[in-house]
Amino acid sequence: MSGVHSWFPYRVPAEGTEIFAFPHTGAASTVFNALRRHLEPHGTTLTAAVLPGHGRRVREQPHREMSALVADFDRAAASDGYAAFQGDYALMGHCLGALIIFELARRLVDAPCRNPRLLVFCHCPPPALMYDSGMSRLPTEELLAQTSSMGGTPPGLLADPDFRKLLERVLRADWALGDDYVFRGPARLPIPVLAVRGADDPFVDATDLPLWGDHTSAGFRTAEVGAGHWSLADDAAGKLADEIRAALAATG
Repeated sequence: MSGVHSWFPYRVPAEGTEIFAFPHTGAASTVFNALRRHLEPHGTTLTAAVLPGHGRRVREQPHREMSALVADFDRAAASDGYAAFQGDYALMGHCLGALIIFELARRLVDAPCRNPRLLVFCHCPPPALMYDSGMSRLPTEELLAQTSSMGGTPPGLLADPDFRKLLERVLRADWALGDDYVFRGPARLPIPVLAVRGADDPFVDATDLPLWGDHTSAGFRTAEVGAGHWSLADDAAGKLADEIRAALAATG
């Protein structure tokens, strides 16, 4: 599989808006399954990304630097003339995925393709507030324990030695993307933005969420979905889907 299709190996193009979604640190594309089920009946297709080193791309080297990831993605997209981004599409990212789509959107705006219709930033501080958490440099046991304590990783999987080895490799790379990230602004994109957090999200303060508005010259809206950091679970995915549909409708 070549080109941008390697990033979206499960893509099934359909009519209507297509949302290219990027998961959080260490996560598989399956984290978007519940949200996909809530969006599809309303004519919106969600296509989950698989980053190098993740999932079926496990034999590839995961990226540790954001600039390298963006350059790799751009080469893949350019190889077929940005064909995947000529129609009605949006970008969505959860946690680290939100930071990734912010940087990809900056590139796509300058590329010979259509701009995203909407950017959905879920449970992530705005770029200027990103900081070095130190997670990428922790000893193995501490790295796995702290990541597990944040949620988003089924605890039973960490009991499998082979899975732990694979997960550590991906986690270190993903955490490094955030730990070593340096925001080089300004970046006010001509794309509407929906910024989302949980009402009790421990990683994104309510006063920080509106700062995502500094990165758009188009429409901006915020939403609180669920109680904590994980709005992709079944009990919150329905409300998140409602917020996304409303934001898409507002773009006309």
